[in-house]
Order: sequence, then C-alpha cells, then structure tokens
Amino acid sequence: MPKRVYTKKNTAYDLVLPERYLDDSRDVEVFISTVADDNMDPRFSDDALRNYQSFLEKHCISSADAFSPALGQNYRIITIDEWNEEKYAGKFVEYGDPREEYRCDAVIVSGTNIPVAFRVGDCPTVLIVGEAPQDIRVMALVHAGRAELRAEVLKTTVARMISGFRMHFLSATAYVFPHICRHCYALQYLGPDVSDQEKNFLETIGGIHHLDMLGWLEYQLLEAGIRRVSKAHFRCTAGISENCASALLHKSKNFKGLFSHYRSFHRKSAEGRFIVLVRIIDRELEEDE
Repeated sequence: MPKRVYTKKNTAYDLVLPERYLDDSRDVEVFISTVADDNMDPRFSDDALRNYQSFLEKHCISSADAFSPALGQNYRIITIDEWNEEKYAGKFVEYGDPREEYRCDAVIVSGTNIPVAFRVGDCPTVLIVGEAPQDIRVMALVHAGRAELRAEVLKTTVARMISGFRMHFLSATAYVFPHICRHCYALQYLGPDVSDQEKNFLETIGGIHHLDMLGWLEYQLLEAGIRRVSKAHFRCTAGISENCASALLHKSKNFKGLFSHYRSFHRKSAEGRFIVLVRIIDRELEEDE
C-alpha cells in the first residue's frame, strides 16, 4: 500500500494583517485601518473625518498633508508632483462632492511624498511602485473594482507611469491589498455587459457566479508588463464563505476586522469603509530630522 502523503494547508492569507508595512527597498510605507479604527466614510458615519484624522495622527502623519479622493467609476487618473501637491494636500473628499477634479480611480505620485489614502470596502486597491531616471520613485494607487477592471484602469495607469514619468516597467512592483475573495464574491445575475476577459475569471457553482478579481487584476498587471506582484497584504474583507481565502483569519480573536459591504449585507454587520494609505518615504527629510 503506497504511503499516504498529507499536504499542509496553506494558511499564508490567514495570518493577522499588519497595520503598518515598510518596504525599505522601495522607500514606501503602507498603513491599513481596521474596524477598531472605526469607519472612514462620511456616508456611514458623522465621525468619519475625525476617525481618519485620528488614524493618521496615530502614525505621525498630518491630515493636512494627505490626500483622500472620492473614488468611483469615472476612471480618471490624478497625477501629483512637487508643482501641484498643494492643490491636493489636506483634501478629504466626500462622495457626491461636485468638484470633479478631486474624484478619480487612480493617483500617480512622483517627486513628492504626499500620503494618499483610499477609502474602500470589498474592491481591490493596488499599489504600483517603480523607478524613473535620476533615481526618482514613481508610485500609483489604483482603485481596481469590477467596473474599473472592465475599463482597464490598471493598464492605463501603468501606461501613464511609463509615458508620463518614464518609469521602467521592469523596475515596478505591484502590491495587492485586502478585498473580497472569489469564494465570497457571489453574483446571482450577470448583465449583458460582461466582457470576454471577465468571463475568464468567472466560475459558476450551483447557478451562482463567483468572480475572481485577484486573478483578473493579476492578468491585467501582467499584460501591462508588471512581473512582480506581492499578495502579502491580501486578505478577504468579507469572510462569508466556508471556502473563504481568509476563513481562519476571520475566526481569529486577534483579527480586528475590515469593513465589507458584502459582510454587512449577509451578516448584518456595520456598513463602512477602511483606508489604505501609502506614501513615498523621503530619506533626506528623515535624516535631517
């Protein structure tokens, strides 16, 4: 009788999510809020701005220096450099704000260390960091939800980083942050606007369609020329499926939780949004301090 081999379950995505992550090789710093930091979206809490400011202050970042745009389905890319950063610094833009110049689905930053914060729930957020001539760091934070993946905002952003900032695509690394996993993202109805590319990442089980946004965004990054993709920060925000990619994490007493629209609907938990905040580290400024 052949020896039975037991495969150890991969629990990499079930580890407790660190609140702060520093990549020294890229001079980039990332902060992710949790339910313990409270809701960051004014649509669901009158204290959202105060919660946002408190979270930044906890990490020694002034909200007067940071930019948090309104996100959603206009597929616009905002670029920030040392010449226009004053226009965006200190802006915390609410959804429904009539100022379209502060609404976007991607922000590219170069030549400045302005912190950028996206308020998200189940949609993927992707950070892309690369190098331009004269050792200049180029960073982009991208809102990569279902509509934005259909519109290929990720690919357009990478192209803009290359054409507008001369980023070498071989130098770039993409970081994927928490969003709903394919097991939890269940769709009972597919509209007529489903693209052929999207169909490649849909799986139908028992009449229910499951969308793999992680696989989809990885495919688009590869098409854009990004070869290095870090999923160290990926955790499922919802945790509502028995097969959830982060099932053990959501059962852990040490996990503080992430806001999720899907979880709020299916588990009657509080609706809200958490923030993913990123910034380029200014080494010269740190040395002076």
